[in-house]
Amino acid sequence: MSVAQSPSVTVGTTQRAVTAYGGAVLLRDLMAALGLVGEVDATLGLKKRRRGLSEGQFVAAMAESVALGASCLDDLAVARADAAQELLRGFGVPAPQTAGTWLRRFNLGNVRQLGKALARLQRRAYEATGVNEVTLDFDSTYVFSRSKRRQGVDRTYKKGYALHPLLCFDAVSGAAVAARLRRGKVHPAGGMKTFLAEALRAVPDGVAVRARFDSGFYSGALFAQMETAGVTYLCGVPLIARILEEVARLPEQCWGRCLDKDEGEVADFGYRLSGSERFRRYVVKRIMVARGEQASLETGAYHYWVSVTNDFAAEPAALEAEHRHKALVEGGMRELKSNFGLSVLRKHQFMANWAWLYLVCLGHNLCCWLQALGQLCAGRDGTSLKAKRLRYRYLVVPALVVRSARRLSVKLPSAYGGFDRFVEARQRLRRLALVS
Repeated sequence: MSVAQSPSVTVGTTQRAVTAYGGAVLLRDLMAALGLVGEVDATLGLKKRRRGLSEGQFVAAMAESVALGASCLDDLAVARADAAQELLRGFGVPAPQTAGTWLRRFNLGNVRQLGKALARLQRRAYEATGVNEVTLDFDSTYVFSRSKRRQGVDRTYKKGYALHPLLCFDAVSGAAVAARLRRGKVHPAGGMKTFLAEALRAVPDGVAVRARFDSGFYSGALFAQMETAGVTYLCGVPLIARILEEVARLPEQCWGRCLDKDEGEVADFGYRLSGSERFRRYVVKRIMVARGEQASLETGAYHYWVSVTNDFAAEPAALEAEHRHKALVEGGMRELKSNFGLSVLRKHQFMANWAWLYLVCLGHNLCCWLQALGQLCAGRDGTSLKAKRLRYRYLVVPALVVRSARRLSVKLPSAYGGFDRFVEARQRLRRLALVS
């Protein structure tokens, strides 16, 4: 029996411009189409000297690195060593130490400036896709810290020290429309009034907005604010005694079948919060307690889920199904934590962590906008790709950078199966840049 031996391999270096991230040119075409560098330069006033990278170049380089897989500042060293990408980009990636110093210079005013710039970029992305209606999902999450000495870190009910970001996602593209960093002990709905206004500024004028919340955001003041702004909403309702009393009064003929579930029944009723003059529509779903399962004195023989809305046109079953699908926002949270570095809020200064949160969301949004504007949604049933699959299909592509006739060319492997879609996406993004 003969055994094939592995060939002898030696390791060396080359001066040729080789890169593992040939698809990064798509991200730069996208940033050019949205005007990212110019928008940040015009809005953010952090640097005092002109030498070195501009504010927009800092943000673009770091967000691009996050989109390609960097999850902390130390990972910037890998992107910084890629000479081919620096040649294509026109400027380098800051060193981890330089990026850390830059983040530590942020104060609240600078953070607000960066947030305004990113909101304008989101508006341009919406305008480029030509949407007429958007659905915004609001939620909060805990980012735990191993050190309790970081600014803003508090002990939470989960028996750990954490920060408590508040996030808003677009339900269709998955992009993070708005983000805010908060102390760990803040209530889930803390600061919601101003955060809602911030999220609405990222939506173009004339676009209908639908907002979805879980029961932690249940508040009459929030509902009144959205009704004044013309926003349609769906919000979970805590099962307090007065709500359960209203549910118990519903006659049997009011209950109908769920829309896309084999079990459960749905009904609706009107209810007015104490201190409010407005009756709102409440949608309730019930499922009978399974045989052998312990019933409760409050809910009797059923489990109940209740939501409130100002949509009086849709059927109760459709509203119940729509609010249940709001749980998809958890996928956006997982994406930010597992693939974009949200779990690494390790800077000791609170504002530095807030600025890093914005950069994480921007890197995530570049991947989302790339699929929407470049039409690269090639997941199951034409849905969006998760970051890991998007990277391995279109971004992490080995390439050779060649200069010929004073022009740079990116040579992809001849066996690359996504070449046609890659080229078509570039053409779409470049047309958007010419229009803008």
